[in-house]
Amino acid sequence: MDWLDLLNVEEHGLDRTEPMYARITSGIRKAIQSGELTDNSRLPTNRELAALLKIDRSTVSRAYLELSQSGLIDSHVGRGTFVRPLAQRRRLAFKSAEEMPAVSDGAWPAVLNWTEKFSESSRASLDLIGRQPAAPERSDIISFAGGIPTEEFYPNEQFHRIVNELLQSADAARMFGYSAAEGSHYLRTEVKKHLLKHGIDCGDDELLIVSGSQQGIDLVTNIFVDPGDLVVLEDPSYFWAICNFRARQARCLPISLDNEGIRLDLLESSLARQRAKLLYVMPSYQNPTGATMSMARRIALIDLARKYQVPILEDNFVGDLVYGDAVLPPLRSLPGGKDIVIHQGTFSKALCPGLRLGWLVAPPEVTARLLLAKRTSDLSTNSIAQIILAKYLEEGLYSKHLEHVRLSYRARRDAMLKAFSEYFSDAELSSKMTWSSPAGGLFIWAKLAPGLSAREFLNFAEMEGVSFSPGDIFFLNGGHSEYLRLCFIQTEESIIVEGIKRLARAMRSYLESVARLNLADISGKARVRNNVLI
Repeated sequence: MDWLDLLNVEEHGLDRTEPMYARITSGIRKAIQSGELTDNSRLPTNRELAALLKIDRSTVSRAYLELSQSGLIDSHVGRGTFVRPLAQRRRLAFKSAEEMPAVSDGAWPAVLNWTEKFSESSRASLDLIGRQPAAPERSDIISFAGGIPTEEFYPNEQFHRIVNELLQSADAARMFGYSAAEGSHYLRTEVKKHLLKHGIDCGDDELLIVSGSQQGIDLVTNIFVDPGDLVVLEDPSYFWAICNFRARQARCLPISLDNEGIRLDLLESSLARQRAKLLYVMPSYQNPTGATMSMARRIALIDLARKYQVPILEDNFVGDLVYGDAVLPPLRSLPGGKDIVIHQGTFSKALCPGLRLGWLVAPPEVTARLLLAKRTSDLSTNSIAQIILAKYLEEGLYSKHLEHVRLSYRARRDAMLKAFSEYFSDAELSSKMTWSSPAGGLFIWAKLAPGLSAREFLNFAEMEGVSFSPGDIFFLNGGHSEYLRLCFIQTEESIIVEGIKRLARAMRSYLESVARLNLADISGKARVRNNVLI
C-alpha cells in the first residue's frame, strides 16, 4: 500500500480544504470500501504514518479514532490496528441515511438509523469522548489515570450513624420530599459557614446547591452561552468542561499557562480583538497541571475581566486539598471579585464522588437565572444527600476528615515524587521526563522529551501493568502529545512506588523501540510489508 498515494487529493477525490485528519479518514475509508485495503489488513502505527506524512502523531490518532468509531478498523494494544472483516462491518449500525436499505413492497427498514437522529451537541461530545484511551483489560493494573478518592476514605461509619438518627427523628419525612430548588436551607446554612473559612461571605440570594461540579458548569453555560459565542479557557483544561462548551457549540479560545497561571498577555490580546461571553479558570491546583495561580495574577485577572466585562467561572474543585501552609484566596473573595466571579466548589473530590453535591456563588441576578436553569434541568437536588451532608458538616466531621486526608494525600504525593527521583534518575531516563510538584490537589503533570509520545508510552506502560492519562485529551485542539497526567491520591504509598517502578521499566522498553525504529530509518531498511510501513 502506497500511503502517500492514498491521500492524493486529485486521484482519490479528497477535499483539500479539509483538515489533514479528515483527509486521512476519508482516504482510508475509500480504500476499505473499494477493497484496496482488504479484510484484516494491518495499518501503520500512529508513529509510522505520522513520520511518513511529516505530521503530528495526534493527527493520525484522531483519524484512526474516527475510523474505529465508524466500525471500519479495530486496534489492539501490542498487536496493531487492522481493517475489520466485512462481516463485522455489516453487523454494525448504519452510519448514514444513504446506507439504509431501500423500502420496497411496503416493507419498512428492519433497523432504525439512530445515528442520523442524534443532535450536533451529541456528536460533538462523542467526538471528544472518543479521544480518551480505552480502559486497560488487565485486572492487576496500577492506575494513575483517574481523579477520585478511594473507598478507604469514604465516611461510611459516620454516614451510617447519621442516616439512622435522621430516620428516627421527628422530621424524617423531609428527607423524602423535594427540597427547594435553590437547595435545602439546612445545607445552605452549613455551606455558607464553610465558605466563610475561604473568605467568601454570601447571602441567601447568591448561593445555589447543585448536583456536583459538572452540573454547575452546565448551568452556567446554559444561561450565558449560545451557539457561536466565545468561551475562553486555560489550555490545557478540565476535559469535561471542554466537552460541555463544545456540546453547546461555543467557539472555544485556549489560552496557555505559565508558572503563575493563565497568561494575561495572551488573554488581553484576545479580549481586545473579540468579545467573550465567559472565562473558565481553575486558579488552585488546576486540572490537569496541578498548577496554582499566583496572588498577583489573581488580582490582575479580576482587573482584566472587569475591564473587558467578561464573567469568570472559577472552578475551585479541590480547594480543600491543600498540602502546604500557603493558601491563596479564591477569586470571588478578592476586591472586585464579587461583582464578576461565579464561584464553584464541590464536596466530591475531598469526601466521596457519589455524593454529587456542590455549590455556585454568584451575583443575585445571575443566581436567579441559574435557579431557573436548575429547575428545567432536574427540579431540585437530592434531598436525602443534602440533609445527610448538612448534618455531617454541622457536627464538624468534614473538618476532621480534611485533616486526615490532607496528611494521607500529602504522603502519597511525596511518595510519587520520591519514586520519580529514584527510578528516573539514571543517565538513560533522567533526560526523558520532567514532572511537577503540586502544593495541593490530585495530580502530577509530566512532560516527555522531544520526539516522545505519551500515547505510545501508554502502550508500553499498560504492558508493564501501570496506566496514566495522556495529556493531549486536556488540550482544546489536541496535540501536545508529550504530556501525561498522574493522579497520586488513589493508591497507597507502596503501590505508588511499585507503579512508578513499572513506569520506569516501560520507559526503557519504549526508548528501545524508538531507537530500533530510528535505526531502521537511518539505515534505509524501512519497508512496506503486509500493508504496513516497518
